[in-house]
Amino acid sequence: MDRPTWWDNTDVLVLAQPAARRLLWIPRDLWCPGLGDRVNRAYALGSEDGLRAALAEHGFVADHTVVLRRDAASALLDTLAVTVPIDREETFLYPLDPERPIEEGRRRIRFSPPSERLEGERLHQWIGARYRVDGPASDLERIKRQQRLLAVLMIEETDFSAVLGEDGCRVSSDDAIAELAQVEPGWRLEIHGPLMPAEVDGRQVLVPGSP
Repeated sequence: MDRPTWWDNTDVLVLAQPAARRLLWIPRDLWCPGLGDRVNRAYALGSEDGLRAALAEHGFVADHTVVLRRDAASALLDTLAVTVPIDREETFLYPLDPERPIEEGRRRIRFSPPSERLEGERLHQWIGARYRVDGPASDLERIKRQQRLLAVLMIEETDFSAVLGEDGCRVSSDDAIAELAQVEPGWRLEIHGPLMPAEVDGRQVLVPGSP
């Protein structure tokens, strides 16, 4: 979740597919006609069943869900420090504080090659920054940074289990944890697509198709 409640957006959506050894990121702006909204609103509107139904509209079967509120995810991030490779310098506009909307104020942040040591607020910036200073940016670029971070964390055998017992974590089935425990370095990290931008009811969304 992008806020510490259960009725906000699920902006980072990843489908774990053990049989295919794949983690598939679902862009948050994917339009779900049956839901009448973007996929990132599905959990807030319909809890676990609503999210599974929204994914099913696009042919994905989700047997279980594991959902973290922002406060639980932040508590986990506070324990991490990781170095990620950087191939080119990028500058973004970012909120004055990770918990505040960018409309309340912004500042410049930069990621520079050959690598960045990420901890504390820098981890939040790496995961969430999307307003590029020198041109347009997309949520797909942010997803690729998230994938790069997760790949390094898996190689370093990071223990994510502590967050599972927190109040800010909802697990629909013990089988979900058993299946997540199978994830390991070497799994494919992919993004659902191709998708193209569209406008539905005055909202900018993504729909299946080649741009």
